[in-house]
Amino acid sequence: MEESSSDRQSALFFRIFPVLVLGFAGGFFDSYTYVARGGVFCNAQTSNLLLMILGLASGRGVSSFRYLVPVAFFVVAIFLENLTSRVAYRQAKRKGTDPDTAEFFYHLAVLVTEILFLTAVGLIPVSFPDILPNALVSSVAAMQFNAFRTMRGIPLSTVFCTNNLRMFSGHVFSAVADHDKSSLKKAGKYVLFIACFLAGVAAGYFLTVWTMQYAILFISALFALLCLWALCARRAVLRSAPAASEFSAE
Repeated sequence: MEESSSDRQSALFFRIFPVLVLGFAGGFFDSYTYVARGGVFCNAQTSNLLLMILGLASGRGVSSFRYLVPVAFFVVAIFLENLTSRVAYRQAKRKGTDPDTAEFFYHLAVLVTEILFLTAVGLIPVSFPDILPNALVSSVAAMQFNAFRTMRGIPLSTVFCTNNLRMFSGHVFSAVADHDKSSLKKAGKYVLFIACFLAGVAAGYFLTVWTMQYAILFISALFALLCLWALCARRAVLRSAPAASEFSAE
């Protein structure tokens, strides 16, 4: 039997549950940096560029360039994530590692890196200059944006909503104009994701107001649980693979 996409180890990270967790975290990131780290959005780089130009236009001077820091780190982190991904896959191919296994552990490594960065941010006092924590959170957002791009086959962003809203609207149109039931289901998935993202924004606000710098540690813990879930789910996939092969042989 040919292995379906849902039977692959690497596909575990693109199931609905983990992607909703990532979306919740994406909303949380922006709330956290906006409330506790100088009013900057770590995900929405368009907003940061707008805030920088508006600051310069209104005469705030050099202080407006603080919005450029998360933008720069977002771009650099995207570049580094692409570079790391390419190097990792080439090494796996050279060593003869199963591509599916390599992809699973690569995505797991991205999550672990996010945990380390976010934990470091949570230990930086709010009295410390915001440039470092904002840079770290923007790097996390960039890694997540670039590494996790789909949910059950539909493209989406786990760190902002603009493109998700565009995709939602397009699927609603197809459902109405073409009577396409599959488009309606896809639109429902986007609604579910956006709701989780907004829930993350709200949770991020209240938890940050309550605990300030430490709020981001909640996401570190959540991602640690997500890693544990992924490892357990992978074991289940590997256990079922031999049984599926035997069934196919019969």
